Amino acid sequence: MDDTEALATAVIRLARHLELARRDTLAARELEVWEYDVLLALRVAEEKAGLSPGALINATQVASGTMTNRIDRLARRGLVTREPDPADRRGVLVRLTPTGRRRIDQARGDVRKAESRTLEPIGARKRQQLTAAVTDTLAVFESA
Repeated sequence: MDDTEALATAVIRLARHLELARRDTLAARELEVWEYDVLLALRVAEEKAGLSPGALINATQVASGTMTNRIDRLARRGLVTREPDPADRRGVLVRLTPTGRRRIDQARGDVRKAESRTLEPIGARKRQQLTAAVTDTLAVFESA
């Protein structure tokens, strides 16, 4: 196995461990991973008073039709609303409801603990190094 193949395999396997920890933790909160991803993107951007569906697509890396379906499902559950965008008469902004905000805040704390437990064996210094390396690598792909 060459270096590139070894790196790709290791990153994919690490992502799988983190995904499983996240999935199991969210199941206890009756949330799917995709629901968490959308709610978290909205919570992180909350000072912007909502996100357009296009911004949510960029944040979660899914197709337009998929995002429309996800927003519909979250709205039916009372976790988000669609409201007219004051800056664009044709646009809408997706916003967290108070229920959605509570759900993401509770789940976010649980996920942080689960991910910390998952990564704890590698130690704080290696986690910082890994974070820096992955963040730098993603910046190359996501700036394109």
